[in-house]
Amino acid sequence: MQHRTRARRVAAGITLALAITTTAAACGDDETSAAGEEPAAPDDGGHHAGGGGTVPVEACDAYVALSGVLSGDPSQAEPVLEAFVETAPEDLADAARTMADGYRRLFESEDPGALSEDDYVLAASDVATAYLTGCSTVEVLDVRGVDYGFEGLPEVVPAGRVGIRFTNATEHDEPHEMVLAKRGEGVTERVEELLALPEEEAFSKLEVVGVVFADMADQEVDAMFDLEPGSYIAVCFIPIGGGEEGPPHFTGGMVAEFDVVA
Repeated sequence: MQHRTRARRVAAGITLALAITTTAAACGDDETSAAGEEPAAPDDGGHHAGGGGTVPVEACDAYVALSGVLSGDPSQAEPVLEAFVETAPEDLADAARTMADGYRRLFESEDPGALSEDDYVLAASDVATAYLTGCSTVEVLDVRGVDYGFEGLPEVVPAGRVGIRFTNATEHDEPHEMVLAKRGEGVTERVEELLALPEEEAFSKLEVVGVVFADMADQEVDAMFDLEPGSYIAVCFIPIGGGEEGPPHFTGGMVAEFDVVA
């Protein structure tokens, strides 16, 4: 099947991303996530207007937590998945369960194809349509992953609850991902210097916020994050050519920096 073939091709980059986020979690502090906090009020000055608050706050908080589940320890993901299902509006309950099961398959098998199966993709699309328009956000970003770079990612993003629509705009049948990471306090190295460091050292200086990846051309993957003020990077670790080995996409230019401001 196409998804299984693509899963083998993208596995190297996603596995690296998972390893990096686990390392980052181990190196981080014990501060709690902002996912349970009251979302910031919408700001009409954003890239796109935020949602109107028609989805219950607890469901929106759970979606934020789900969006960040790849940036933590997979063994601690089950409470996040359960909360996401329990808080979903009634008409999206089945879709939420399908999404949670997809993440369970991913964590059990380390097969990113679990998030590219047709049932998961359809469920995630239904949920994103409702949540990105119905949750209160300060901004919704439309970001395209191209060969090789991020298009549509502004240099400045308002702090608060931010939605992301990430589209794989490859012209060479390659998977793309966007790993979002915040610079630690006092970290001044250029992004090129950080990415040249050994993995553990690099991610002792960064806090991984989330991972969004789109396996196939034209696939849209959506997420929502609570972004605190600071300096951020977006980077793709998937190997050039979509194989299991090779230099990562960021060496071809798929890396970007942006500031989150209050």
